[in-house]
Order: sequence, then C-alpha cells, then structure tokens
Amino acid sequence: MGVVCISGSWENYYVTLKQLPERMKELAPFVVEALPTFKRNKVKRVLDLGCGAGRHCICLAKNGFDAIGVDASLSALKLAKKWGQEENLDLTLVRSTMTHIPFLDGQFDAVISVSVIHHALKADVVKTIGEVHRILKGNGLLLANLTSLSDRRYGAGEKVEEGTFRTLEAFEEKRFEELHHYFTKTEASELLASFAKSKVESMKDRPNYWKITAKK
Repeated sequence: MGVVCISGSWENYYVTLKQLPERMKELAPFVVEALPTFKRNKVKRVLDLGCGAGRHCICLAKNGFDAIGVDASLSALKLAKKWGQEENLDLTLVRSTMTHIPFLDGQFDAVISVSVIHHALKADVVKTIGEVHRILKGNGLLLANLTSLSDRRYGAGEKVEEGTFRTLEAFEEKRFEELHHYFTKTEASELLASFAKSKVESMKDRPNYWKITAKK
C-alpha cells in the first residue's frame, strides 16, 4: 500500500513527488479549446485558481497570456516555479486558499479552475465563486469544471453534508481523503447567478463533470 495522507491532503501529496507524473503535464481539453475565445475577447491577465504544479499556467504563458497561479499547496507551487524556470517563463505564483483570493477587485480578465472548486463544502464553493466574481473585471470570463451526480464516486465514502462526501483519492500509489461536492445542473447554474451570462454543460471528454462558463 502507498502513503496514506489524511490531513493536508494535496500538500502531503505534492511534497512526496520527486518528479511530475505525465498525467500532471496533460492539459485539460476544455482549457485549450477556450484559448481562441480568450484571444477574441482580448483577455490578457488570467488567474489559474488551484494551479497545482503549473501545467495550465505554463500553457497560458506560452500562448502570450499573463498567467498568475494560486494554490494552497506550497510544494505544488515550488514544482510550478521549477517547471516555469525550465521553460524560461517568469510565472507569478501565490499561495492562497480559494475562499480568500489575495487580489483586489477587478484585477483579472479571466479565471480558470480545473478540478478544484468542488473539493469543498457547499458554503465554501459559494464563497469561492463570489471571490472569483469579485476579482474579475467587467465582462471578465470564468471557465471551470465541477463534479456531477453522474460521477461514479457520488455517494461513496463519508457523507459530510447533502451532496458532499469525503472519499479516497489514489495517485501514484499515494492515497488520501478529499472532499467532493457533487452538483446537479440546476445547482451549478445557481452558483453563477451573479454573472451576466452563464452556461452549464456536460463535458465531452469527461461526462461526469459539468463545464461552467460565465461572463461578469
């Protein structure tokens, strides 16, 4: 059996990595597909919320965007910094939780978040979306994904609240418990009520996730 991380989950995971697994270098297709839209909308400054080891920050920077990465794990940010240096990229990386993003109002043209926001209690998800709305400029864009009820893990593990379960993650023989909130389409849509425009749709490559897009 691999290492079991119960507290500090992702920090305990990242700190044990000697090198990045290939899966952590693969880009989320829905982010890559959005890059032309970002360019058409004259997006420049993009926040990657929950950037992990930096795969999407690297991609954004290489495509001419001013990429800023935020993550709660210091070890993940160290990996991202090292990767950026290897690519001769000057990335801005900040340690922070997603519920208290340390930037002033209206600082970003876009925010992306890949498989991060649903790792929380519902109240913290709501707070996170509020923070994203706050730091976006007028007409700013949000692109993210959320776990849906069709995910095979729904209902597994310890039920913490309605729709939220603490379930086991397993990567590279390391195992740790993590919160997952699973959304109905209506529930995901309600999260975006403060945005001028929004859309919730099933992801093509991962139908157990909702893709959410919104414009402030």
